[in-house]
Amino acid sequence: MNPNDTSFWTRQESDASFSAPADCEARGTAFERKIRRRNTLELVAAAFVVLAFGATAGIFAAAGDWSLAIAPVLIVLAALFVVTKLFRDGSIETRRPEDSCVGHLRRQLVRQRDLLRGVPKWYLAPFLPGMIGFYLAFAAKDAETVGWIPALEAIWFNLATIVVLFVGIAWLNLHAARKLDREIGALDVAA
Repeated sequence: MNPNDTSFWTRQESDASFSAPADCEARGTAFERKIRRRNTLELVAAAFVVLAFGATAGIFAAAGDWSLAIAPVLIVLAALFVVTKLFRDGSIETRRPEDSCVGHLRRQLVRQRDLLRGVPKWYLAPFLPGMIGFYLAFAAKDAETVGWIPALEAIWFNLATIVVLFVGIAWLNLHAARKLDREIGALDVAA
């Protein structure tokens, strides 16, 4: 054997599956783009909520109607909380050098699945006090002239619509979490 012959190194196959961090980051997956798009859309929606309900609170406060001004402030606070939680717990994490691409993807899927499972608690529940308070404050104003029964009858459809909307949002997010569970399971089987 020739001591300068290194061809035996190139003839052997390697089972190593390490990928360079730059390679994984350069390949922005459709999943990561979807998460970034969702977060951007939520930020725009929160900005709209903050502007619209902040202005509403300002108008009621300027008129001296504090009972109607409090609910929009609660809605603004809920929107700020939701966006903060979303960007803290729902953003794409930077890939760790010790992770393979599959390991990184699995961590991202688990992170998003857990976030989606918690939507009823962290995304919907913060809005309930402001939304319910808003309608009850209007009902209280109406009750001064028409009585409580007609005032509550006037808002029941709006409250029922909110309940249906919130149940739908919760169901869609829990359904998406189950889909991510299946993807995580498929990654675990393949590994």
